Amino acid sequence: MANVAEPTVTREQIVEAVTAALQGADYVQAAWFGGSDATGRTDGLSDVDLQVLVPDERVEDVFPLLRGALEALSPIAASYRMPEPAWHGMSQEFFLLRDSDPNHLLDLAVIPASKPAAERFLEPERHGRAQVIFDRGSQLEAPPLDWDAHLAKAEKRLATLRATVPLFAPMAAKGARRGHLAEAVAFYQAFLIKPLVEILRMRHCPERYDYGLRYLDRDLPAADRALVERLSFPADRDALLAFCDEARARIDAELAAQAAGDWALARPA
Repeated sequence: MANVAEPTVTREQIVEAVTAALQGADYVQAAWFGGSDATGRTDGLSDVDLQVLVPDERVEDVFPLLRGALEALSPIAASYRMPEPAWHGMSQEFFLLRDSDPNHLLDLAVIPASKPAAERFLEPERHGRAQVIFDRGSQLEAPPLDWDAHLAKAEKRLATLRATVPLFAPMAAKGARRGHLAEAVAFYQAFLIKPLVEILRMRHCPERYDYGLRYLDRDLPAADRALVERLSFPADRDALLAFCDEARARIDAELAAQAAGDWALARPA
């Protein structure tokens, strides 16, 4: 087995390098850390989620600036620039340093100043409290979540799940019975586990109903988190078939309870 060198560049050094580079660029209007830094959950495995706000005409200037700051620490082992237009309307690139822990990926999002505040991923209910590096001009006042619009989207998604689960959930068991196990597992995750998690999130954490399997430890009751984690790892074909029935039964029970008014898709009290 080849020897793997120990990382010599720490997460803290990456944070310090990009912070210094941005502070020296007077065209940068604001910069902040999101992700685990914004939610107070940073640990030794956390990447670095960096957001930078600049005039629209200066967006492209940020990428070579920060690439240079990173290269002063270590050669860049890999990078990927998101094709544009990206789904979120920002410009985004990922960087991995050769001499850093691979978990300490830098996720850089450059936001044009013309983008409305409500579209900068600053709502604390969904994204935590941005860890501000600097804010030249009070650009980072966190907007409240538009609950009416958010819940309208969630209601539409709930209606879609009511319609599609009965249609597509049986495909997982069908694949398993045919002996197509890889196909069965893919269908199981897509048509049973994902809908189950979405519905449980709608009940217990509607502000992040669309976050998938992330942050279950903080967003679901312990028993529901344990259920999802157990159901996510069937040991074999027979376990998968049993889990299909169990997951479908829980989905049906949650949908029936919601229809009966036992729980509501609503803003938390």
